[in-house]
Amino acid sequence: MKRIVVYVLALIIPFGIAYHYFHFYHDHNSFSIQCVFHLATGFWCPGCGGQRAFAFLLHGEVLKSLRHNLLLPFFIPFVLYVYYLIIEGIILGNKKVLNAFHIAPKTATFFVIFLIVYFILRNIPISPFIYLAPPAN
Repeated sequence: MKRIVVYVLALIIPFGIAYHYFHFYHDHNSFSIQCVFHLATGFWCPGCGGQRAFAFLLHGEVLKSLRHNLLLPFFIPFVLYVYYLIIEGIILGNKKVLNAFHIAPKTATFFVIFLIVYFILRNIPISPFIYLAPPAN
């Protein structure tokens, strides 16, 4: 019974977020969180444009979503998997799930290098790299 209650409560969070972004989010509402890194430096971090990309993805506008943040649609399954690991492994105490989760050091290194290259490329202000940065509002 505890497992069912935890999973029902755990589903409320992602569905609540999706509901909010589907029905209430637009570019400049009071709930949109501005990227502190972009505000401080003027550079686009790898996550910049992610909120708009998520909202467009929920509305089925995949190309607009990719235009705002190329990585987001590919990152969502990983985030959901980590969310599952937190619920199952930490909250419900299933150590088998946590022990089975492993990222090889080479994979982690590749991912970090990929993010750094993506960060650098999306901040080059010439074509074709300007298409990696979110469009101006």
